[in-house]
Amino acid sequence: MDEEFKNTAMKTFGFTAEQTESLSEKQQAIIKGSAARRAYKMIMEVVAAEGCGYKPKIGDRYVTNGSGKLLTEECTFPICLWALAPMLPISYVVFDRLTHGLDPNGHLYDHMKCTDTGVACGGLGEVAFKIRCEPA
Repeated sequence: MDEEFKNTAMKTFGFTAEQTESLSEKQQAIIKGSAARRAYKMIMEVVAAEGCGYKPKIGDRYVTNGSGKLLTEECTFPICLWALAPMLPISYVVFDRLTHGLDPNGHLYDHMKCTDTGVACGGLGEVAFKIRCEPA
């Protein structure tokens, strides 16, 4: 582990020298992959909606950076935990792919629905999102 990496880890995460020295190879890879993750955004765009009280329009979206930080200034859909919750597993896949220098759009699942079940199943609304990554 070189000094530049140690200093970066300590400064960025507030780690002590001892904590920094104890980082596993995986933890080091996560830190070293930060630049690659900053180079991309994950876009979750509304492709279908029915009955949602937030009145989403096709094309409304959530945007995160490649590390999962919600970029609220770029979001056009209101913050809704029921809509964001299903995005978590995909965000981990994107995070992992970017950390390893892989195409972040190579994941198998590129559509998710909010957790509301819709009127037919006792809920109220349903919103479907297409997920993609693009350069930041």
